[in-house]
Amino acid sequence: MAAAASSSSAAAAADDDHGTGLPQPPAMSSSGHGRPTSPQELLPLLISKAARSDTIRRALIAQIASGPLTQQQQLLHHSKETIESTLLQRVKEKIDSQLAAKGIEGIITLSPDLTSIDLLLRLAYFIDTSGEWASMVPIVRVAKHQGRGGGQLPIELTSADVEGVGSRAVYDSRCEALRQLSLIGRHIGMTLERVNNGEERLGGRRLTIHTPQTLPANHPFRNYRFDDGDDYASVRDAVLDEMHWGGSEVAHQRGRRLHGNRHVNATRFYRLRQLATQQPPIWGCRTISTNHCPAAGGLFYQVIVLHGDQPHHTFEAHFYIYSDFNYAGAYLHTTERPVAGREGAARFPLTVRVAR
Repeated sequence: MAAAASSSSAAAAADDDHGTGLPQPPAMSSSGHGRPTSPQELLPLLISKAARSDTIRRALIAQIASGPLTQQQQLLHHSKETIESTLLQRVKEKIDSQLAAKGIEGIITLSPDLTSIDLLLRLAYFIDTSGEWASMVPIVRVAKHQGRGGGQLPIELTSADVEGVGSRAVYDSRCEALRQLSLIGRHIGMTLERVNNGEERLGGRRLTIHTPQTLPANHPFRNYRFDDGDDYASVRDAVLDEMHWGGSEVAHQRGRRLHGNRHVNATRFYRLRQLATQQPPIWGCRTISTNHCPAAGGLFYQVIVLHGDQPHHTFEAHFYIYSDFNYAGAYLHTTERPVAGREGAARFPLTVRVAR
């Protein structure tokens, strides 16, 4: 859509939405240094500016829909259809390059039904400002092994996903993990909603975001690896915790410190208690959810993903461990297909192997 940017009737517009027309490239000398002159050079500049600015994006869409063709476009036998098709393809190429740059090209792709230039430009902005995905990708893999959102990768983003993000103001006000969830949440079985009073709801539950400055001094997560969270060490921990009953139960173990005045399974209790409160990494595992419930007697929960968070893994297995001051328990779950003719944990030989 280089010609639209070079049209003499288009006024310059700044990225902060104070302008009303399409952007003009900066002036250059005839030596060719600085100013793009060919459509191949102008189009990426126009796309980048339109993705960053709502005003420029709307002006570009209006120009395509009703603006007159320039003399150059007429001489080249361009039509509004060919211009729109070219712009659509180049915006998709930009998004593909963004996904590759963030290392999520195997996690997210575009649905064939996403053909609105307006929505694609909005999506380009959302992806560009979505932050680092390294901590979210393993959780997405766990969700897919558990069959959430159809159980397939890559996730195909549709028009509904882009529209579901909401306004740019809402998106920009969210932390990194919530921005990512606003794009892919429904594909991993999570709902994210901003209600009228500004409150965030994740999976239908109120989510309060703490920063290191607002976290109470005596909070158990004060010395943890910190992202953002409520009673979780991070938002991502809250997402992973929603998956703790996923798959089939392989085995479980429980321990109790006291029954009346008698010690009952105290050794097992203290071992499980230590695991429930241990800071990551644990056993070399880094995809872990930590949850603390002070209102429930100081309960601690941990989800420790043993397998299924890496690209080459074919099933998912995790421990779900909990403990309060007197009880503790551990559950091993897996998505491995059970072997016929066996009983108990022997039905899941691969899971048993990774759990040992």
